Amino acid sequence: MTRAENDTTIRVLVVEDNPGDARLITELLRDGEPGRFSFEIVDRVQRALEHLRGAPVDVVLLDLDLPDSTGLATFERLHRAPPNLPIVVISGMDDERTALDAVRAGAQDYLVKGLIDGHVLARVLRYAIERQRTEQWIHRLSMAVDQSPAAVFITDPAGTIEYVNARFTEITGYTAAEAIGSTPRMLRSSLTPPDVYRDLWTTILRGDPWRGEILNRRKDGTLYWDASWISPIRDAGGRTTRFLALQEDVTERRATEEALRASEQRLRTLFETVNLIVLTLDAAGRVEYANPFLLKLTGYTREEVLGADWFERLIPEAHRPNMRGVFRNMIEQLLHPHYRNPILTRTGAERMISWHNTVVRDAQGRPTGTLSIGEDITEHAQLEAQLRQSQKMEAVGRLAGGVAHDFNNLLTVILGTAELMLFDTPATDPRQAELGEIRSAGERAAALTRQLLAFSRKQVLDVRVVDLNDLVVNLDRLLRRVIGEDVHLRTLPWVGLGAARADPGQIEQVILNLAINSRDAMPDGGTITIETANVELDETYAATHSPVQIGAYVMLALSDTGTGMTAATRAQIFEPFFTTKPAGKGTGLGLATVYGIVNQSGGHIWVYSEPGQGTTFKIYLPRVDASVDEAATDSARSEPLTGTEFILVVEDDDTVRNVTSRMLEARGYRVLLAGAGAEALKLVEQHAGQISLLISDVVMPDMSGRELADRLAQIRPDMRVLFVSGYTDDTIAHHGVLEQGVNFLQKPFTPDALARMVRRVLDS
Repeated sequence: MTRAENDTTIRVLVVEDNPGDARLITELLRDGEPGRFSFEIVDRVQRALEHLRGAPVDVVLLDLDLPDSTGLATFERLHRAPPNLPIVVISGMDDERTALDAVRAGAQDYLVKGLIDGHVLARVLRYAIERQRTEQWIHRLSMAVDQSPAAVFITDPAGTIEYVNARFTEITGYTAAEAIGSTPRMLRSSLTPPDVYRDLWTTILRGDPWRGEILNRRKDGTLYWDASWISPIRDAGGRTTRFLALQEDVTERRATEEALRASEQRLRTLFETVNLIVLTLDAAGRVEYANPFLLKLTGYTREEVLGADWFERLIPEAHRPNMRGVFRNMIEQLLHPHYRNPILTRTGAERMISWHNTVVRDAQGRPTGTLSIGEDITEHAQLEAQLRQSQKMEAVGRLAGGVAHDFNNLLTVILGTAELMLFDTPATDPRQAELGEIRSAGERAAALTRQLLAFSRKQVLDVRVVDLNDLVVNLDRLLRRVIGEDVHLRTLPWVGLGAARADPGQIEQVILNLAINSRDAMPDGGTITIETANVELDETYAATHSPVQIGAYVMLALSDTGTGMTAATRAQIFEPFFTTKPAGKGTGLGLATVYGIVNQSGGHIWVYSEPGQGTTFKIYLPRVDASVDEAATDSARSEPLTGTEFILVVEDDDTVRNVTSRMLEARGYRVLLAGAGAEALKLVEQHAGQISLLISDVVMPDMSGRELADRLAQIRPDMRVLFVSGYTDDTIAHHGVLEQGVNFLQKPFTPDALARMVRRVLDS
């Protein structure tokens, strides 16, 4: 109920029961400051209270002795009613004790009637109003400080605490009484470096405010962090009279920040040590972070990678358009795809990486880039490729194996009949050419069947201990004739080369196929180099060339200076029916056959090639400590192809049985024929003379060829045995025919091949 600040008239309520005194007061005020005051006069406390409830008043002049109240009680009744109203007591008694009690109770001043003039009275009233306002402001300020969320304390220049707010006592555990008169050293922790306190005092004594964080100690001994602001308080002359300190308990924030820093450190440590790629890109695809594993894997330095365009630096050119599209879709559609793609190392080699991606967003949810975790699955991808290759070969192998028996029986009849007819037809007969075409077609069909069985690893191998140097030397003349005069052939045999177990005929086929491939890659001529070596494949090599096992090997390598191959071509060259040659110029079985022969021989083959840099095939066969089988290399030895012995032929296919009989009879042999095992046993029992050789099909309806041979051995222990079959090695091995020392001839066979094998068995 104070006047408005822009109103210059001071409204005074005079509470005085003596009319003369009331009139004197008003006159004094008019004389002291004319026109400055307006008056309302009442003679009782109750009437004053009623007036205050209905009219604004700036200050009250109060006589303590009234009809309805006397003494200090008069002041207390009026002081309680309108809060914050300045009251000046005016009394006719010059009583120091009463004056002191009134001021202590809240009176702004105590005046004695008759001892004041108008100027003094006016000044007292104005000061009373100003003091009341100042007290109100100080009170509000004190309440604000006391209710502040920050701890506040004030010290004198020597550092003695003069004031603390409630928050200070709440945080520190000290009461106001315990704190006031003490110093801030009561909060000091020995864990806070002394330099911090020296800096604090140097700063504030210089007259500047200090800001910082201090580790303090509460009354109960627990530690807490204070974010402190300490500033000097100066008087009008600029002298420091006090220090004001504001402190905020930031223990929880510090703990949170420390936990965050620890979490970030753990995460960074994880990123820096994990055997996975950790990569972050910005929205433009530039590298923001690459962990050490990526750098080690690719061979790049951090400086070469950070800030670089990821796709230009580390993605193979053929994959860049697609990978940029995937990245844009991630950013624009906020996708989190899982995919795999190759990356480039510094040397240009490729590593296959499987990625898990996350789009990184800012506080507003806008995409700012990506975080990707990558796993190097190169070896796994190679194993998958090998598995797919194996499955393809297995599928074709099942197909080839399914038709091999019947197809080989038919080819035996076709080739045998053609040979027999050629033998009986005069050279001048025009049918010689036609029969030659039939034989040639049959041989090509037989070769195709062998290729199908070779790359599916189901052909029957004549495994021996061989010297690869001898095989290369023996093939020299044939290779030079095949590759042509414009291709230079170099052979580099290893002195002291170890031996290997393999089918010499099949290894020769491998060399021939690779040489033809190299010749076709050098249409303008070039050089083919064939070399051998003893090698030791260690753990490092085996780790990157699954499923190679560590150990001793014999290497056969064939290199050319041709056009080379792209990575895409290299990935498919061993697949059946894959060819880069024009239609009609290749079957796509050559390298597939090579792969199958090497694999079935227990070896491994790897290709190294770059466009324009030529190609090298390296074949590794396990090295064996055994003597070379001379029969493996002495193929030129002449053998007689005729005889007069009795031979028992057991074959369930009528046409094959008959043509086999004709082949043998044409060479002078005498033949007994049987269509099944039981018939053969009966025939042997009935035949009184010697039977020198049993030629039996392996798989027959009533009993197998092996079972028949075992039973006949009890009757005719001197009779030799030769097994023949059109089935694959799996089936024949199941019947125990491919064991060491067992004679076997694969269908289809020609009359010469049959005669040579028969003579070899009979003479062995």
